[in-house]
Amino acid sequence: MCHSHNDYWRPHPLFLALAVGCTSVEADVWLSPDGEDLLVGHDKRFLSPNFTLRSLYINPLLQILDAMNRSALHEPFNPSARASGIFATEPNTTLILFIDVKDDPVKTWPLVLQQLGPLRDLRYLSRHDKTMGTNQTFWPGPITIVGTGNIIKRRDINIGTDLEEWQQHHDSFLDAPLHLLTETGFIESNGFYGPYELENEFYTASAPFSKAIGSVRTGFSTQQMETLRNQLRIAKHRNLKSRLWGLPDWPKGHRDYVWNVLVQEGIDLLNANDIASAASMYQQVGSLREAL
Repeated sequence: MCHSHNDYWRPHPLFLALAVGCTSVEADVWLSPDGEDLLVGHDKRFLSPNFTLRSLYINPLLQILDAMNRSALHEPFNPSARASGIFATEPNTTLILFIDVKDDPVKTWPLVLQQLGPLRDLRYLSRHDKTMGTNQTFWPGPITIVGTGNIIKRRDINIGTDLEEWQQHHDSFLDAPLHLLTETGFIESNGFYGPYELENEFYTASAPFSKAIGSVRTGFSTQQMETLRNQLRIAKHRNLKSRLWGLPDWPKGHRDYVWNVLVQEGIDLLNANDIASAASMYQQVGSLREAL
């Protein structure tokens, strides 16, 4: 499916992505100067108190999901029940909300988790939960929260101070480095510490296209195709949604060529600025791929 890159730049953040069928959106967040709120934007110089994580994403999502689940809100609490999602025709499809931490994750991420409280309280978040008395540990919900950016360098901040409690229940996941994935762990890197992985710590795996694949100005080489297929295979084997960002945007013919290859090879999230074209491409090529 399409991923709305820098979604907050659009005239109507979130809603335009949903309108074309994107199942993944991305918000860059910064801690406000007073430390009380989360501002959304790409460049710190142009942040505004009018554009926050709550105003652009959390509150609209609450309104949509409350409308989709109006009758369920008055029913007796059932911890194993799954709320209906954003998409009326596909109520079990989750919307991935990437939260890209642009500044200090030690100060910013705890506030992210706090502001997600209303979504959490209404069981709208996908969660890792070992308290349900079943073998199932991942419980999908209408919204899946994925932390990326600077939080990846401080995985311990997402876990918090009580590892045992986190291993029993958590509802925020991280974005693993796609190009560093191995069958069982990670290739060690200065920007990503530790080869270990905890259960349901990650939900997606992403990497910059230039670092994972390299230049394809003259087309994908045989080696690049092997690299791409191996990365996607490992991600799928580990139940991680794959994404490559920083894709060529111009000329459009070359962009479409790259998109076509990625979708044919099974990329889960097609990163795009032109989301209408990406959604159309994914639908056309994806349908052909499924038919073969």
